Amino acid sequence: MIMQRETEPWVQLCWTKATRYYEVRLHPDLWGQWIVTRMWGRSGTALGRRVSVPCLSYQDGLQRVEAVRERRRQRGYRLVREEAGADSEDRSL
Repeated sequence: MIMQRETEPWVQLCWTKATRYYEVRLHPDLWGQWIVTRMWGRSGTALGRRVSVPCLSYQDGLQRVEAVRERRRQRGYRLVREEAGADSEDRSL
């Protein structure tokens, strides 16, 4: 018998500002722990930074994503993409 586990949807948000971009993702790792990954840098280049932080729970991850959303709003970034779902996650993380 195969047991299926209910999973919460991953979350991905992307912002831009002039020549900068910022992205945050809430996604599970291979062992099912939720991770918040933040990526930022200069648009049009391969340069940038990526930081991943493990979360205590899915709710903790959502709170971290909302904190990033508020900070990007305060800094004048424009939200260009917001996605949530379990099927379309970018597996290249």
